[in-house]
Amino acid sequence: MTRVLLEIGAILLLILFNGFLAMSEMAVVAAMKIRLESRARDGARGARFALRLKEQPERFLSTVQIGITLVGVLTGAFGGATLAERLELWLTDFPALAPYAGGLAIALVVTPVTYLTLVLGELAPKRLAFGAPERVAAFCAPLMILLMRLSLPAVKLLSGSTALVVRLLGQSQHMEPRVTEEDVRGMAGEAVKAGAIEHGERDMLERIFRLGDRQVEAIMIHRAKIEWIDLDDPYEENVRKVMTSPFSRFPVAREELSEAVGVIKAKDFLAIYADDRRVSFTDPRFLHQPIYVPETTRVLALLERFKQEERMHFAMVLDEYGDIRGIVTLNDILEAIVGDIPGADQMSEPGAVRREDGSWLLDGLMPMDEVVSLLGIPPSLMAHMNGQFQTLAGFILHHLGRIPQTGDVLVWHELRFEVVDMDGNRIDKVLAQAQPEKESEE
Repeated sequence: MTRVLLEIGAILLLILFNGFLAMSEMAVVAAMKIRLESRARDGARGARFALRLKEQPERFLSTVQIGITLVGVLTGAFGGATLAERLELWLTDFPALAPYAGGLAIALVVTPVTYLTLVLGELAPKRLAFGAPERVAAFCAPLMILLMRLSLPAVKLLSGSTALVVRLLGQSQHMEPRVTEEDVRGMAGEAVKAGAIEHGERDMLERIFRLGDRQVEAIMIHRAKIEWIDLDDPYEENVRKVMTSPFSRFPVAREELSEAVGVIKAKDFLAIYADDRRVSFTDPRFLHQPIYVPETTRVLALLERFKQEERMHFAMVLDEYGDIRGIVTLNDILEAIVGDIPGADQMSEPGAVRREDGSWLLDGLMPMDEVVSLLGIPPSLMAHMNGQFQTLAGFILHHLGRIPQTGDVLVWHELRFEVVDMDGNRIDKVLAQAQPEKESEE
């Protein structure tokens, strides 16, 4: 009887060890590296060991697999070769059960062993590991490092064999785990549902991703809306413009905006004007040179330029002929990330207004990627038009093929765009709403 109890105890220990290996595997695989690094910086020794395991996935997984395989073999040996045989001999003492003693013995041993292996050796440990992967990984890592060292010869053999098979299948041996932009978006969405981050934070993250693909043309203030100092205008008129305008910076030019000589800050000009009522608008004490960028410049690239510029975060956007198409300030880039920021230096007008009937009144200069997000347009519909336009006005011109008039309508897929206001030849306001599918057309 004592020997039987020892064999049962050995099987239970093997099952628990299998659970430890399964828990270690799940915890190390599921643990986030950034969280382990944070624990390691706080002095958690186990976290440092866990990081070593994550950096050596082939050796770690080989060690786990060796251990699980040995546990399976030994459990089968104890269960089948010893316990089952002893139970069979005991069952033969009952005449009614003697003909079925062998099968019954195996069933009576295999069933509880299988059940305990599933519950204690797999499911429960993995659930524990999945619930707190970093903490469990830090707990298990020191012993796993020791097991890796003890099983090093076998691990090297298995790792080499695995690498050979993988190479024969045409796959790189060292593949870093890749996190895509879509993965981060998905995790942000799940974090919002779980209450870990706010909706506004997720929206800001989405805008940052879009920022990497946007050109300055998409966020610039169009030339038609720029308020500037014309040196050919009367001096008093220009001074009055600086004093009464809500803007804080003004391009200074002669005749045409393309002939710009620099940019002034209203506060710098007025500080000197208070002592010198005839100070020139081209005085070098407050006249600065702006940054000139082509319209195809990426917004993030311009942001880097602004970070290097100490005095004037102001860029003039040029087309392919060198003419000024618009301006971009640091505030415009910030608005592209956090949304509209009404301030004293701008006459804020919403780019999108939701109406009671569910339609949207949109600014013609609204960036097209924002329109796509706002109206829920599938990105696949826009893929073939990538780079052909940057704004809603450009989108409408692209499809109409002409300068529209007020009242013109574009029906595209399941959306209806109506031009409700024109500013000369520029599309100023557009009414967008869903169109019944039977009336839609490409």
